[in-house]
Amino acid sequence: MRMKMFAAESMEAAKAMIFAEMGADAVILSEREVDGGVEVRAATDRAGAAAASNEPVFLRDARNLGHGRGVDNPIFARVRDALLWHGAPQRFAERVASEGAGRRPGEFSAPEEAMAEGLSRLVTCDPIPARMDRDILLVGPPGHGRTSTAAKLTRRASVARTEITPLAADLDGSAAGEQLAAYLERERDQIRVAETPDALFSELRALRNEGRRCVIDLPAINPFEGDDLASLGDLVAAIRAEPVLVLSAEGHPDDLAESARAFHRAGVRRAILTKLDVVRRRGGAIAALTSSGIAFSHLAITPFIGGGLVPAAPSRLAALLMEDARGDVIALRGAA
Repeated sequence: MRMKMFAAESMEAAKAMIFAEMGADAVILSEREVDGGVEVRAATDRAGAAAASNEPVFLRDARNLGHGRGVDNPIFARVRDALLWHGAPQRFAERVASEGAGRRPGEFSAPEEAMAEGLSRLVTCDPIPARMDRDILLVGPPGHGRTSTAAKLTRRASVARTEITPLAADLDGSAAGEQLAAYLERERDQIRVAETPDALFSELRALRNEGRRCVIDLPAINPFEGDDLASLGDLVAAIRAEPVLVLSAEGHPDDLAESARAFHRAGVRRAILTKLDVVRRRGGAIAALTSSGIAFSHLAITPFIGGGLVPAAPSRLAALLMEDARGDVIALRGAA
């Protein structure tokens, strides 16, 4: 008996792949839904069944799925395969490649251009202006870089000759004020700190009376805890600040996707993607934000507080997804 795993966008597509390769006598052993499609394990006793190839089924069997794809369009294959290497779900990889190289075969001479075109049709980029028109509330799971992002936004405003006030909402006693002061190389008394919800409301009232905008570093939120998300919704309604998700590119693509969708349900509409300098495979995080309907605001491509953010754009996302070497990220640096 020969067994094999097949990945496809739908059960019907998976069956077509199975019967085309293994014959009509193939037996489906198991199936499960995954982000972007299904995985199906099949088997056959057919003596003449072809030997299994070392090439993944989702790479090989997607080569001739329609106009503008396959061997007649190497740019399509290059874009799709780059996304799959980066850990993006197959459905997302196919769609980006189709919207770019597949839609207009032969037009693009470089895969980066086709990738950028495909992404431009799927993602939304909405950078936060240096001179903010409303207060920002940074939210996200533990360890995704909220405090360093608050410091980067503060430093960016200073470079742009405007000013925002960093406000550490130290509601969980994690010494967020000290961390923020260390990032910004300021004394703690130069950082606004609120250790209770009432103190947070009081600080916000005082800042707004002074006509000052602020970036609020909120404690970590577990997106898989309903109570945490409900509390976030109540807080956003009470303080009238925009919640911006800080999401690390680290982690399993399915976890990132579920987390992004949970924050979107809680009212988040923009995100800052962090830790792009310490991961090689970035497709899962980019697909997660895209599929959740959250816009890309900025990309954190260095650990440095000064110049650590660049505005998100399809061309910058494409550059991140077409590179295989971490050192090439330096090419993305630019004005925030």
